[in-house]
Amino acid sequence: MRHPPEQKSPSREKLVRASASLAKQQGFAGSGVDALASAAGLTSGAFYRHFKGKDEMLSAIVETELEATRGRFSTIEPRNEEQLLRAIDAYLSLAHVRHPESGCVLPTLASEIGRAPARTKKVFERALSELMAVLSDKVGDSSVAFSLLNQCVGAVMIARGLATDDAKHEVLAAARKSVRDGIASLRMRSPPKGTP
Repeated sequence: MRHPPEQKSPSREKLVRASASLAKQQGFAGSGVDALASAAGLTSGAFYRHFKGKDEMLSAIVETELEATRGRFSTIEPRNEEQLLRAIDAYLSLAHVRHPESGCVLPTLASEIGRAPARTKKVFERALSELMAVLSDKVGDSSVAFSLLNQCVGAVMIARGLATDDAKHEVLAAARKSVRDGIASLRMRSPPKGTP
């Protein structure tokens, strides 16, 4: 995704990164412009130099965060089960549950994006489509890739709502097993090596 030159300024990027971290931790709707700007050590005036309003900021967060997620998954070799499971285990970890500010945007902000204007939803749809193209390449099947994404995001969302670590572990372990079963089913469908 190519950004216009005016969208590459260091203060804008710093503002998007800091706002994303705050929004993933405390929610986007409940974070005012002053709080979003302050998270980056900037003023609300600086915010409005880069964004017309919060909706535009949410679009920038969605695009930047999903681009970063796509970048992390793009380092996995296609159909390398070991690398894929390592990445999924990290996603389905207690550390990811406990630290939304440094984690994936999907479990924290998907519901808020659902209430956003159509323009933001279009940015989300395009960025998610680009992420899914990468995941589908790594997994080898687009429907299984979508299923894995849905399971992982849902499990993290549910785990974050639970009070005890035992309950969180149970949800995450069930998701890890389901993901492994899905990947194993792909292996069983693949022809043996050397088969024409």
